[in-house]
Amino acid sequence: MPTLAIPGGTSASLGRSIVNAVLAKQKPNKWNLVILSRSTRTPTWLRALDPKADHHTIRAVDYSSVDSLTSALQGVHTVVSVTSAVDGTQAQTQINLLHATIRAGCKRFSPSQFGFGYKGWDEISSLQWMNQGVSEECNKHRNEIEISYFNQGSFMNYLGMGIFTAPEPTGSEQETIARIRQGGGYMSGEDSALEGLQRGGPLADQSGAFLVGLKSGIAELPVRSDGNWPRVTFTAMSDVGKFIAASLDLAKWEERMDMAGETLTMGELLRHAEEVTGKTFNVTTLKTADIERKMATLQQDDFTGLLWADFNLAYCRDREDETVLKPTLNTLCPEIEPIGVRAYLDKFWVQSR
Repeated sequence: MPTLAIPGGTSASLGRSIVNAVLAKQKPNKWNLVILSRSTRTPTWLRALDPKADHHTIRAVDYSSVDSLTSALQGVHTVVSVTSAVDGTQAQTQINLLHATIRAGCKRFSPSQFGFGYKGWDEISSLQWMNQGVSEECNKHRNEIEISYFNQGSFMNYLGMGIFTAPEPTGSEQETIARIRQGGGYMSGEDSALEGLQRGGPLADQSGAFLVGLKSGIAELPVRSDGNWPRVTFTAMSDVGKFIAASLDLAKWEERMDMAGETLTMGELLRHAEEVTGKTFNVTTLKTADIERKMATLQQDDFTGLLWADFNLAYCRDREDETVLKPTLNTLCPEIEPIGVRAYLDKFWVQSR
């Protein structure tokens, strides 16, 4: 069986989504899993999915050492990185992983750049710390290894934070493991809605949601310069995992492996939220000039505040290959049927009642 390596794969978000999807995948090929991490500690969710470690191996690595990474990647076919270092090492980690995959003789590599399309990575200043020099280094080595980028647009799960507005109480570890197994990788309720995504959105109700808050009945939505609603591509975290698992058996990867749960306008998102809840939302529209004025008041070390402002500016631009993605993976992997926004809101609004 071929082997997939997932640097950062012990994370409860993207790591879990990919591991869960690969373990559930039956055909045409089964894949071995190697998870790279700074330690060999097995998270609770992984003990639930593969309790005896029959189908995965965790290898401890030093991400600052190409030699350490090369050793850990021996025998690996494909490397999909989902690391998310916030200590300033993220970009260099991707470059080190690239060099290690080449040295180890791996066939395919995808750096950790999940999010907007390539124009967003190039132009959104708040993302440069994650991307500085990565694309340029990858371009130098395209004749040595197949390199692709996975992007999903905006995580649909931020909408779930406006449904489950406070963390749910957790039980014992055994209870948690049982609930994860019963739910096919996620506990029902908040865990299934957020899929490991950390609360951090800027919505005024302080739920950690982004754009709409179903419980509070509020929305903060960007508008284009012509006054029309911009478009946005949403994809649920678990569907990202399913698309990546399905892509493993493709004979060739495209350079841009974008995917989409659904692309819709901010106005359509608002209509869905109001219809699902039966509420008339209190809506704040965000214009480019207003966002720029707010950004001017933010401290330069306010990373989160600047990031959300940059995201809203990107939505206002309403550009293809930035906030609106071409569903390349949807076409290449038609067997994957991702959840749409209305179905997502309906499902979790009912669960939260």
